[in-house]
Amino acid sequence: MPVLREQIARRAGLGTIPEEQPTMQLILIYVVVIGAAFMFMTSRGRKKQAAQAQAMQHALVPGAEVRTIGGLVGAVAEMTDEYVVIETTPGVKLKFTKQAIAGVVQPANPDALVDGEELTPEEADALAAEQAEQTEQTATAETESEPEDAKDQQKVG
Repeated sequence: MPVLREQIARRAGLGTIPEEQPTMQLILIYVVVIGAAFMFMTSRGRKKQAAQAQAMQHALVPGAEVRTIGGLVGAVAEMTDEYVVIETTPGVKLKFTKQAIAGVVQPANPDALVDGEELTPEEADALAAEQAEQTEQTATAETESEPEDAKDQQKVG
């Protein structure tokens, strides 16, 4: 092929054609390598996110409170391989594809769940009062020990 180029150049009166610079080839190699690395890194993130969404969709159970990609929140009433029926209010059931489920909603008050069962408001208040009492007892025990420490420091000083 180079012989043909030289013959064409001689007939045209150009003499010899200068060889291409190796820097252009090097730049092209760099662009291809950097592009491949970029594609590899972005595809890994998408694959990981897709795997998490797939795992969440397979883990859905009736009774779980979920949020759709549109922001609708409700409890799972029924499920099939492709669809999820969500009950938003008593008597209102909506059918969505599993891909439309954005995630499982965590309870607003984590103390409201004990051993996976939801507490009534009275039980939640009693639990909160018990925890507050334990916190007060711990604080009282710490403040009672502080004056003794302060007296010890005054004696030393």
